[in-house]
Amino acid sequence: MLVISRKTGESLTISDNIKITVVSMGNDKVVLGIDAPKEIKIMREELLETIQANQAATQTHGADDLNKIASFIKRNKND
Repeated sequence: MLVISRKTGESLTISDNIKITVVSMGNDKVVLGIDAPKEIKIMREELLETIQANQAATQTHGADDLNKIASFIKRNKND
């Protein structure tokens, strides 16, 4: 891991097309601004971990289980 110190208003560049700027710091929090092309996916790590966990949980259940859940929801929705 590369560790770089930056002050508020300073930036770093990744490759030729991604620029990360320190917008503000304080109260154990750093606010970053990220300038990158739209096709580059930028996601908070905790959100990515949640998505991956949900995908893993979905894969552990078979299609039959999902169909049973869907039927249950439809039955209860009409009640």
